Amino acid sequence: MILVGVAGVTMLDAWITPRRWRVAVPPLGLVRRGRSDEPVDLPIGFLRWWFFTPLEGRLFAATFDEGKPTWLLRDDDAVVELRSGLCERGPRLLAARRKRGRAESVDECRGGSGPGVGDHVRYEDAGSGLVIELVLESVSAEPPGEEAFADPDVEGAP
Repeated sequence: MILVGVAGVTMLDAWITPRRWRVAVPPLGLVRRGRSDEPVDLPIGFLRWWFFTPLEGRLFAATFDEGKPTWLLRDDDAVVELRSGLCERGPRLLAARRKRGRAESVDECRGGSGPGVGDHVRYEDAGSGLVIELVLESVSAEPPGEEAFADPDVEGAP
């Protein structure tokens, strides 16, 4: 995942797999790496969960209030709350994950079932106060090349 800021400057470059991760913040000259660990100051655990297993876990509670369903899942030592509803574009999904005293959430608004221009998402880390808001400006019809999935620490990787 690459977040691009003003004038096309890379603000964040996160490469995360189920077994390893690397996060770079080029404007700060910061590069950090790890394996299965989940550092408390980076959203590695949350991003792993959101990208690879967002609905994994054992359902232990559900409710339907004012036409809006809510589900509670237990995923190892994490508790996940999922809510669905509508936003100004269409489907909305709110997910909050709590693990070992850390609370993170994502609020996603889409115009359809897949990603589209104008879709937006808000990520919040309650502990640090970090909030990231993204709006999708374009969507490629072509899948990314294999180099997009290459380990950035391997010789010859982009």
